[in-house]
Amino acid sequence: MRVMQVFLTSALVLCLLAGAASATEVRIFKPGEEGVSPRELRSRAMAEGFAQAVLDESVRMLPAALGETRAELLRQYMIDNSKPYVQGYKIVSSEAMNAGLILNLDVFIDKKTLRDDLRRMGLFATTQAPQPATLKLPDGLTGDETAALQGLIALTGLGQQSTGEPALSLEKNDKGVYSGRLQYGGHRWVAMGKDLATVWFDLWAPFFTRAEVVDARNNLHVLSVSGWFSPDAALEFDRVLREWDAAVQEVQLVELDMQPTGVGANWEVRVVNGERFDVLLRGFLPQRGLSYQMTRTGN
Repeated sequence: MRVMQVFLTSALVLCLLAGAASATEVRIFKPGEEGVSPRELRSRAMAEGFAQAVLDESVRMLPAALGETRAELLRQYMIDNSKPYVQGYKIVSSEAMNAGLILNLDVFIDKKTLRDDLRRMGLFATTQAPQPATLKLPDGLTGDETAALQGLIALTGLGQQSTGEPALSLEKNDKGVYSGRLQYGGHRWVAMGKDLATVWFDLWAPFFTRAEVVDARNNLHVLSVSGWFSPDAALEFDRVLREWDAAVQEVQLVELDMQPTGVGANWEVRVVNGERFDVLLRGFLPQRGLSYQMTRTGN
């Protein structure tokens, strides 16, 4: 029986590796602009397609809805910053017309890197409630710089307060270099550079990934399901489970074995929305004649 268990587990892992990357499908229409060559228009359309794919995956991962304004801010940010998350793409179709260009893309996203960076940006911590913060911002910014800064505040999910921590101080010198300081609970983080968004997120990343925040979100469980007729059925559920990003993340198959009642499987998962995960499990497993059990494993 142990040999069968090991064989089935190895076979399933190979299948998972073969089909682990699933594409995010996006459709983009980029209007034509006077003085913009077809090549440049295509490049801009690709950048918007990648940004939309990253946004779509982010929405699936986060524990609550971003809201229309914040989602658009994230999409705009990703137009210039999606490269670390795009593992590859396929142009499904491309149609040029007088009005512009239509692109249909399959984009392959590095979900782990994206998830880690969304945490660094504060999006996991602030989707359900804003993070209060004291902000001292630079004077003399241009209209565009002020708009960019206000967009970063909204994207991060900050609620401004007059006193208290975390407290951020941001300055800009006459050479166009931003320098910032963030203080909280005896910690002091600093960052400097010419790119405002880079400085901003370098300041906030250690705050949103500090130890107490990590401990608060740790919620590891083992999900045990029994009653499958075949390993293929368990493999199909593994695919479904990985699509429930808003409820459960970091899904890992840890065991697959033959039982008197059929095939059993265990997954290690990190629950980010227990109520939603429970609804999804109850709506999927019992109606297929499957039983399941959740066991907390700690942090």
